[in-house]
Amino acid sequence: MQELKTMDIISKESQLSLENVKRLIQRNFSENPLAWWDRNKIEATLKIKEECKYEYVRYKPIQMNMEDKRDMQMIIKEHINLGLIEPGISAYSSPGFLIKMESESKKFTAFSTPQGQYIWNVLPIGLANAPQIFQRKMDNLFKDYFEFMFVYIDDILIASKNMKEHIKHLEIFSDACYKEGLVLSEKKTTIAVNKIELLGILINETGIELQEHIVEKIRNFPDILKDKKHLQSFLGVVNFAGIFIKDLVKYRKDFRPLLKETESAKWKWEEIHTQRVREPKLAKPQGEDELIVYTDANDYRWAAVLMKKTATGEEPCRYTGGLFTEQQARMWHINEKELFAVWKAFKK
Repeated sequence: MQELKTMDIISKESQLSLENVKRLIQRNFSENPLAWWDRNKIEATLKIKEECKYEYVRYKPIQMNMEDKRDMQMIIKEHINLGLIEPGISAYSSPGFLIKMESESKKFTAFSTPQGQYIWNVLPIGLANAPQIFQRKMDNLFKDYFEFMFVYIDDILIASKNMKEHIKHLEIFSDACYKEGLVLSEKKTTIAVNKIELLGILINETGIELQEHIVEKIRNFPDILKDKKHLQSFLGVVNFAGIFIKDLVKYRKDFRPLLKETESAKWKWEEIHTQRVREPKLAKPQGEDELIVYTDANDYRWAAVLMKKTATGEEPCRYTGGLFTEQQARMWHINEKELFAVWKAFKK
């Protein structure tokens, strides 16, 4: 069993407590997602609309070379051994794993390979509503601990003020996982660290900032947009980084007409390339901090920023903003737009 990653420098007392917590957490590790399914016996049921019951979706197995076929055979064998899939025959064939499938729903999860057709015994990732089903399970499991636990699909972040509190939180988390039969990944588990990378964001004691690979994607994006799809790809990265970029909505106004164009478009975005470099990382508001919300609006857009008051001034915690619809921009008085900005800021 590999050593859990932790902080390098902690007190001897905390080290002993951490060793006990590690043993508690390690009992939840397994390579088999269904290892302790019997503890809660949650199943996923797929309900097909009446008008779609006889609309079968079939896909032929994808073309593979000999090396790919060997890899596929190995994966199929591994999944069968773990009980995740089984050979099956189904008119439905379409290419996640911690929720067991209800028996009558398995046929809708069929997929084809050169080695034959198989059906899933567990909820496959490819289903459109699989993330919602899994998120609902996780929310129900940890609903009493949202004060210090943040859950997004299968990523769990436990935030504590100090080591003593962190150890207590880890004990609560481990007991909840054990009781509900939630399987944890040993390779991906890290405890008792003062900084962590999660979902493209770096979180540490002083604040929150984008991971460098996200910054590089924005910084290194080509100066010439080849087509609409190319622009959409860039916008996806920029929108992900939206809370870090001041006045992002200003750039969205420039992008909107380009999304309607069919020809190649060239746009100079030196501003947005350098904006992220100039912006400080986001501060983390604490319970006793004095917070200030600034809002603004003009004819076509609104913007807001959450600021944290410090001894030396103010630090940004988050940016947000949006564009008014054509009707709102045309019909609303500026006072209405300003009030709308305030309402949206507090709603965010």
